[in-house]
Amino acid sequence: MKVRCCGAPGKNPPKAVNKAVIDGQGSIPYATLKEEKTPNTAMGKVTTGKKRGMGAALRGSRFTSA
Repeated sequence: MKVRCCGAPGKNPPKAVNKAVIDGQGSIPYATLKEEKTPNTAMGKVTTGKKRGMGAALRGSRFTSA
């Protein structure tokens, strides 16, 4: 015995493309993947400095970032 659900088999899906097609306006290519160098977090660098502006007056005048 065969059970049919939803009638006919589904259509073939559309092919994958590497651009966005906007009706009446053309197409925009998607970005390509690129290898990027990342910083070495094991060799951290501490920076100190002096804040400027009104926020510095409210929260103190010096900062330290690691």
